[in-house]
Amino acid sequence: MSARDNTGTALLNHWQRGVPVYREPVITRTLLFFAALATVGLTLALARFFSPLAPFSGMNDAYAWGIWKSFNVMTLTALGSGPLAVGMAAWVFSREKLHVVMRTALVSGFLFYATGLIALGFDVGRAWNFWNIILPWRWNVHSAMLEVAVCMPLYCAVFLGFENLPMVLERFYYTGSDVTRRSLQRWAPALRHIYPFMITGAYVLPLMHQSSLGGLLLLAGDKIDPIWQTPLLPLLYLIAAGMAGLGFVTFLLCMASLRYSRPLDIGVLSELGGLLSMMCFFFLAVRFGDLAWRGQLGAAFRFDRMSLVFLIEIALILVPAVVLRDRFARETPRTLLNMSILACLGGMFYRFVPTTIAFHPAPGSSYFPSVPELLISVGYIALGICGFGVTVKYFAVLPGEIKDWNHMFRLARELHGETVRT
Repeated sequence: MSARDNTGTALLNHWQRGVPVYREPVITRTLLFFAALATVGLTLALARFFSPLAPFSGMNDAYAWGIWKSFNVMTLTALGSGPLAVGMAAWVFSREKLHVVMRTALVSGFLFYATGLIALGFDVGRAWNFWNIILPWRWNVHSAMLEVAVCMPLYCAVFLGFENLPMVLERFYYTGSDVTRRSLQRWAPALRHIYPFMITGAYVLPLMHQSSLGGLLLLAGDKIDPIWQTPLLPLLYLIAAGMAGLGFVTFLLCMASLRYSRPLDIGVLSELGGLLSMMCFFFLAVRFGDLAWRGQLGAAFRFDRMSLVFLIEIALILVPAVVLRDRFARETPRTLLNMSILACLGGMFYRFVPTTIAFHPAPGSSYFPSVPELLISVGYIALGICGFGVTVKYFAVLPGEIKDWNHMFRLARELHGETVRT
């Protein structure tokens, strides 16, 4: 079903309706706090760009990957997999209720990927050579990093960017001049024509690079503890990304409803909770099946240091898997919020452990992130929070009631004292 203006042009879809946060100013004390953290992190990152790695990092010859890659790339991109997980559920498995939260997933995913890619520009030794990625004849086709290096920027800049385009054009349409409206009407048919192809790429590319991030760790061989080192790492990394992505979208919707006093759609949240439970159980089934197949169940329950790390990981995932099977729990906002946090932590923990805690590159070697590393990582996270806080106030991202959706930008302009055309 489409909303149409008086010319009959299809503008947007009811199942992706959203309403900007127009009841409070854009600049708030919370935004300024996170902006200050982002400024500190980015200032240090800029200083690192013109300096060797050593003064800013605790990395060494044994641990060539520090927290910037093991956390910012390996772990946080799992939280950015909301567009993949929610989109697959909505489009492929016909969970139509989830169309209304698609924009929330898309914006959060774009911000996670964009900040992660910015981070890569500062934590590599020769960032100025990254432009070679646009020259296929200069690719190292034998590198396991090649597919990740191609897929992640392409997915973020092209496909994920295109999926976020409707809300931007929508704002221009409703707040722009007649010339702008006529121009958008002319471009609308072409955009709708290429939309199916862009959607295909938006699902194929993250399926590729999320699994490839796990595939990279296969190269470490026995340097990774056998509880985690498995040929199924690509599959498990992909499932963990879907689990963390669903959990984060659920968490984000709950927090946005609290922060901006938005109504909670219990039906949609319950749908997300049910899917999250199934994804957790699917991960656990593959995880334990893999351990049994490789004969590592004994090691997993040996109750030594690595076994305890494994049991923490399993507990973080098992609790929401079980609790969210109950309908009453899925329809209780506090419970749903807590379980989504546990699922996010479980998915992140699984993706983080093989690159750090379970990684033993050489006897006697160790790594702990330096203060600048930690501050830079916090800065990137704060930058993403600032981006989301500003975006939801300018664009129709968060789900809204239909009465607000029908007049969303009219209401916004009235509250800002602007003249409204009748």
